[in-house]
Amino acid sequence: MSRLVVISPCRDEEKYIELVFTSVVNQTRLPDRWIIVNDGSTDATPEILTRLTAPYPWIEVVNRQPQGPRQLGPGVVAAFNAGLAHLGDDPYGVIAKLDCDLEFGPDCFAKIMAIFDDPRIGIASATIYIRMEDKIVPVRHADYHIPGAAKFYRRACFQQIGGIQPLSGWDILDETDARRLGWRTYSDPHLAIVSPRPEGAASGGVWSILKGRIHWGRCAYAIGSHPLFALARGLFRMSERPWILGGIMFLWGFFSGKFQSGLQRTSNLDVIKYLRHEQLYRLLHGNRLPQA
Repeated sequence: MSRLVVISPCRDEEKYIELVFTSVVNQTRLPDRWIIVNDGSTDATPEILTRLTAPYPWIEVVNRQPQGPRQLGPGVVAAFNAGLAHLGDDPYGVIAKLDCDLEFGPDCFAKIMAIFDDPRIGIASATIYIRMEDKIVPVRHADYHIPGAAKFYRRACFQQIGGIQPLSGWDILDETDARRLGWRTYSDPHLAIVSPRPEGAASGGVWSILKGRIHWGRCAYAIGSHPLFALARGLFRMSERPWILGGIMFLWGFFSGKFQSGLQRTSNLDVIKYLRHEQLYRLLHGNRLPQA
């Protein structure tokens, strides 16, 4: 059985950390190591982690000094990479990046690990759901996209793509590069991981969601998305909450990205070329990927 290592960047998650902790320790397929990176939390997260992890020697906490304001994208990757450095030369078979505000059923890890029985699979996960008042609803994405909240990588694939890049939009770049190199990427539509808040809305509320959509647009610019695909994506996002405004904010983020100081864009022209090839094909073929 492949050795599973999970790395969890964690910052100011006192409200949700017990959700993911309970979910992980109750798995039928426990991780061999779970490294939680306390990324300079200023709330009660460190104390909660100390209390929760004490009985479990396979859970390790890495403490980082405060790195300034909360930063999506590069900041999260930096925290993950701190956990990766702590991991050392561990002979893992599968490595996962898992957020600390999620909950999932006890067979989640076992079912994700079973996906890797297919030797073509390079990156896999479940489908992300979000809690909306008294119900949970799936995040709309194709089954070849694995959102950054929970991503499981086969070791060979992870090493071949050079790990995850400290850029906005890293969770699209990694899977695009994996497919470019011949791997398959898959999120099981019948397996749920639930987030208590929408993607890109770390602090909750409508304004936080709108800022998250701007961030998505900036991410699309940073990874070199085709402008026609970005336009179509913005129009698509207008059909979900927050109605109309979400799509407008995405488009604003994308088309203003060029003028944002400090927004680093990927310099890998091979990945940009492959990404745009996929995107134009998806526009013309019902969001399906081109044949491998």
